Amino acid sequence: MAVTITNQALLQYTYGTTTAVAASNIATTVLNDTLTGEKTVLEADYRAGENLTYIITLTNSGTSALTDVTVTDDLGTYAVSPTLDATPLTYGGAVLLYINGVLGATITPTVDEDSVTFVIPSIPAGATAMLIYDANVNAAAPLTSGSAIVNTAAVSGAGITDSPELTARVEAEDYADVSVFKEMTPNPVTEGSLLTYTFTIENYGNTEATGLVLTDAFDPTPTGITVTVDGTVIPPSDYTYVDGTLTLPAAGSGYEITVPAATFTRNDATGEFTVTPGIRVITVTGTI
Repeated sequence: MAVTITNQALLQYTYGTTTAVAASNIATTVLNDTLTGEKTVLEADYRAGENLTYIITLTNSGTSALTDVTVTDDLGTYAVSPTLDATPLTYGGAVLLYINGVLGATITPTVDEDSVTFVIPSIPAGATAMLIYDANVNAAAPLTSGSAIVNTAAVSGAGITDSPELTARVEAEDYADVSVFKEMTPNPVTEGSLLTYTFTIENYGNTEATGLVLTDAFDPTPTGITVTVDGTVIPPSDYTYVDGTLTLPAAGSGYEITVPAATFTRNDATGEFTVTPGIRVITVTGTI
């Protein structure tokens, strides 16, 4: 970080038997750091299991090369409790080092549970180094709406008078992640008996899923169907059933199917989250 230097001089003088003092103006100048930098993340947001790509840019504005520049990324480690830290990112993949836009030497980082460390062999005077690397969003990452991963890289080395700390922040994506599982009971079924189709809809996202429309073409076609959502019977005016094809809800009916957001529970011993999906169950029962 640049520092402003201020300076004022005092001048003492005499005339006859009198001693006096004159103060100069206050002079200022800006002392720039030898090494400056910034850290960015390419992705606008994250989901569980995704990779995030980080870029650290370091510029040597000094007149001599900086050697063995050490960059340690804390991988977003944060305090869960006074006795437990959680690390939401896992380093993975190759690291690329560019010096003034040219691919440089291969770096093998030192990887710990809560950090990854890169050593840049040399940043020449006036040159810019760029580190590009990936980290995976693991089970310790917070996923609720409004959550974020904030990770900081500390930079140090000989000749660096003010070691910079570079921070990047990325927020959890607001999203619904819906899957549907279908089963038929009983199995086997006898012709002329009731057959129930059960659709279990799960949402693993942190945002409610809205505006769902379920369509199914049954073959053979059940007759005299009853449709329920979470055990509540849906009137025929809220769905269409034509030639064995069900559409729920019917267009223009005003009925809406939603699936609640998942809940995320943190294990206080490990810092990892367990995801419990929001669930909606639809059944269709008819004579087959």
